[in-house]
Amino acid sequence: MKKRSRPNIFDLARVTGISRGTISRAFNNKPGINAKTQEKILKAAKEIGYTPHNGARMMKLGRTGRWGLLLPHLQNPYYAELVEVLNSHANALGTMILLGLSNHDKDREANLIMQWTAGETDGLILDQAHYHANPQLFEQLKAREIPMVFLHGTPIPGFDFVRYQLYDSVLRIMNQLDALGHSEIGYVGQSFAFCRKTARFRAYADFHKSKGRKLNEDLIHFGEDGAQGGINAFRAWHSQGKLPTAVVCCDDIIACGVVQGARSSGLQIPRDISVTGVDDIAESARLGLTTIRTDRNATARAIFELLESRRENFDRPAEVREIPSELIMRDSFGKPRLAKAS
Repeated sequence: MKKRSRPNIFDLARVTGISRGTISRAFNNKPGINAKTQEKILKAAKEIGYTPHNGARMMKLGRTGRWGLLLPHLQNPYYAELVEVLNSHANALGTMILLGLSNHDKDREANLIMQWTAGETDGLILDQAHYHANPQLFEQLKAREIPMVFLHGTPIPGFDFVRYQLYDSVLRIMNQLDALGHSEIGYVGQSFAFCRKTARFRAYADFHKSKGRKLNEDLIHFGEDGAQGGINAFRAWHSQGKLPTAVVCCDDIIACGVVQGARSSGLQIPRDISVTGVDDIAESARLGLTTIRTDRNATARAIFELLESRRENFDRPAEVREIPSELIMRDSFGKPRLAKAS
């Protein structure tokens, strides 16, 4: 049997008696078409199963209509939530997201990026950790005028960057913990090379400096990503008898690990230990975790504005967009016990 061909614009023009130019304007919401004609076109298209060929439209515009999104993994729910928001915004703009996961494999991510930038995408959205893993590659892509936006952490000179304003929110957490009477405040961060340069840790360190207190390295733990990093940090402190009365975590999933470790040891949150995170993932509300909320929708808008602006004028100066953050107070935050648990 001969395979039935996909309905095309010629079929729709024949069924409606309307020119292809008018049909094209109707689907692209162009002016000069009355509501009755547009309704007739859309109704007929639905009846015969016609949908515009997005690839052909993009070819006329000189683009693919796709953006490459490269992330380290999806183990942290923050990344998964960000992907959903970016995908929604891309679709609203008539484009789409191609998702790739590097799993911290330098060769794998380089191969994927080279494939994407060989004509499969219009540009890249990347975590800043990818740049630091292979800066020469991204400098080469810049020389080829590939639009790129980096996320999270410290801006990279010469590249568009979107980051959250976390310093003031973390500093506010530190001051509130101090006001409640916490003097032994721990910090749990990730394991990448620049973790001590993040706004989160700088706020933690600057708070101690402002109070004339020396950083207690025994209360600082940089471990692997994810909840296991939080669990490991708690176990290390607990086994050494150096448990802090409060812990500031660099993200919510690590904070969830600290909560899990504390509860499995019979401790109560916040009676025995206060815990805070960053990102306000869905699990945070369920656990009653005090956290810093970051606006994913504002992040997505900034990313696509920068990418489109770079496509239109690649030589414009690099831009850094800062997305505000908000402290969300929940049940994991309280006064310390007079006698420290050990």
